[in-house]
Amino acid sequence: MSGILEGDRAAKTVIRRLRFSVVVWIIIASLQILIGLPLILVGYGFSMIACGGWNIYASITRIKFINELKENPQMIYPYYSTRECLDHTLIFLGINLLFGGFIGVIASVYDLLIRHYVVTHAEELTVGLGMEDYYGEL
Repeated sequence: MSGILEGDRAAKTVIRRLRFSVVVWIIIASLQILIGLPLILVGYGFSMIACGGWNIYASITRIKFINELKENPQMIYPYYSTRECLDHTLIFLGINLLFGGFIGVIASVYDLLIRHYVVTHAEELTVGLGMEDYYGEL
């Protein structure tokens, strides 16, 4: 029974952190666009605006992903434990570093911290997660 309670808490924590990540990404994307506007004259602004647009698109995609995880919390650990998830986060970090400025790195590091939380709480996120009744209020 304690595995279910621990899993419930860990899954809710991941969902909450992912929601916060979306807010951070939208703020960063907005800053990238706003900072990029005056930099258009120098040439770097176009890439910064494009990166901000991409980050907004990624945030919208992440919102859909969060809703899927709320419905199927047992998918949290399998997704985050894959090499593909880590590669995706590292690529996003690199793109933001190169084209979006250092502010995009902040949210990428936070995403790495979310992944680290999931991996270190693997047992709580894999024991008892087939019980949908416990996840109705995520």
